[in-house]
Amino acid sequence: MKILDKYILKQSVANFFWGVILFVILVSAGDLLFRLARLWLQEGLAFIEVIKIFFLSLPSLLIYILPVSVLLSVLLTVGRMSGDSEVIALRAGGVSFRRIAVPFFLFSLWVCAGTILIQEVCLPWASVELKKIGEKVSGQSLISEDTFFRDESEPGIERVFYVKTIEQEKSLLLGVVVQEYDEQGLRRIINAREASNQEGRWIFKEGIIYEVGEKGEIERVVRFAKEEVTTTQTIEEIQKVQKSPQEMGFMELRSFIEGERSRGRKTEKLELILWQKTAFPFASLVFVLIGVALGIVSPRSGRALGIGLSILIVFAYYVVFSLGSALAEGGRLSPFWGTWMANIVGFITGESLLWWKEKS
Repeated sequence: MKILDKYILKQSVANFFWGVILFVILVSAGDLLFRLARLWLQEGLAFIEVIKIFFLSLPSLLIYILPVSVLLSVLLTVGRMSGDSEVIALRAGGVSFRRIAVPFFLFSLWVCAGTILIQEVCLPWASVELKKIGEKVSGQSLISEDTFFRDESEPGIERVFYVKTIEQEKSLLLGVVVQEYDEQGLRRIINAREASNQEGRWIFKEGIIYEVGEKGEIERVVRFAKEEVTTTQTIEEIQKVQKSPQEMGFMELRSFIEGERSRGRKTEKLELILWQKTAFPFASLVFVLIGVALGIVSPRSGRALGIGLSILIVFAYYVVFSLGSALAEGGRLSPFWGTWMANIVGFITGESLLWWKEKS
């Protein structure tokens, strides 16, 4: 690695971490800190638990903060170099603007990889841990009322549970509807007054079973006082895997979407979330191009102007991103192109600015 690369990386890394701290403070200063203060002062939660909740909440914030911090880092570093005439000296030595951008790209690749790691590993784990703390504080089960969850423990069988209410003291699920699928599709529906999970079995009481034929018609209706099905899943394991699409990793969500699609369900919104998981981390690469170009255009940019430019650029990015997502949700664009439209527009804008600066 050349001296120039080390020189630029040293400054950009320092500015990046400064930006991360700044944006974490700005983003968490509102709702998050208010909720934490209420848990500590009003709910009586231990201070160490409050600190734990804060750090467990960081992965969901860092996914968005890290790319923005790259942008701020580039603006501050290039702006200072340009203001001190270092960029002019480099240009006089035959160094192009694109060559100046190389160390920023290398650093943004590391940030991109780190963002993906946080999104795929840290966020799902942190979500489960936060739910455990929430259960401890509220005394409520992680399986909430009026919710769905899946049991796929029996080979070739998938059961989708809908739970109306929960009797906490007896660990009973009340008002339960279960859709049971095999490789050919829906096979039966169990509608029970209550259900419990005991010693490797789901036990349903006082309900009706609707057996479904290959063409989707009801073939037989059976009333029962008690019905049992085998499972290797416990309530605790269900609690651990119960996640929203935002909390799932890319491969996990893609598998979930394929399962939903095979059952004939609409998956457009889920696909949008899926491709967002790729668009956001790679936004840091786009921000490098824009940051280098604008940092050179505004050579006297200090930290205040750098923060202001970062906010304006990110605002413009999210406007285009929202527009692309809306077009994809309306069927005008595919989910991939809808979520990546902001990155593509940003890349073209950054390249155009660099080309214009090179020519001028």
